[in-house]
Amino acid sequence: MEPDTLNECEKWLLLIRMIPLVENNFNLCELGPRSTGKSHLYKEISPNSILVFGGQTTVANLFYNMGRKTVGLVGLWDCVAFDEVAGINFKDKDGIQIMKDYMASGSFACGKEEKVASASMVFVGNINQSVDVLLKTSSLFDPFQPEMGTDTAFLDCMHCYLPGWEIPKFRPEHFTDDYGFITDYLAEFIRELRKEQYGDALDKYFKLGNNLNQRDTIAVRKMVGGLLKFLYPDGEFDKTQLEEVLRLSLEMRRRVKEQLKKLGGMEFYNVNFSYIDNETFEE
Repeated sequence: MEPDTLNECEKWLLLIRMIPLVENNFNLCELGPRSTGKSHLYKEISPNSILVFGGQTTVANLFYNMGRKTVGLVGLWDCVAFDEVAGINFKDKDGIQIMKDYMASGSFACGKEEKVASASMVFVGNINQSVDVLLKTSSLFDPFQPEMGTDTAFLDCMHCYLPGWEIPKFRPEHFTDDYGFITDYLAEFIRELRKEQYGDALDKYFKLGNNLNQRDTIAVRKMVGGLLKFLYPDGEFDKTQLEEVLRLSLEMRRRVKEQLKKLGGMEFYNVNFSYIDNETFEE
């Protein structure tokens, strides 16, 4: 990508879009207009990520095939992305339940045993009306199938909601004439970074506010960790750089929380996310 054609916000969003490739068990949702490269990234950048096209999918294909005793996509790939969320449809009644369990814990039950996998889940799709209208009439999760888009327990497992409408539609001038990484090299590098853990870095300087529950905290830590891996893979960063990453991570998770509040009322009432500076105690 040519950085001169992108503003500061767009650069951050393009980086956040890549977190599922660098963090284990990271669940991201991106809904937005067409031709902003949503599904292209997960299909082309890494040989360790797979794009599942919308439509009917089965528990056997995704998680575990009891007949053949083989693990499904989540055990084979680093990242499983679903294209066109409006079309995701499970043939099995308990499909969404198993998916919810997996997204929350990174494991799923199959028959008598429990399997653990580290694949990240990504949900991409198109928003067909303007965001303002969507916010007035329903929620930002409206393009999902009703059984997913109104299930607050399922949506609460989303670590991040990326505002796809803030990313530009790509044109030839967005691509650079300068050097870039060969994707095979980049993919290997990203895959190695999945073994590292940077999410606890924020404890040195900051504490998270009271409005964040355990799920919010996990989501924010994963995002902070993912962004630090991309920007400072050598682990060298200062307080201001960390703060920038933290603020952004809080925003991405808060978008999920705001929509849950809209759908589910009191349980998700605490949406005023904050962080506290360890030195000055300023919130």
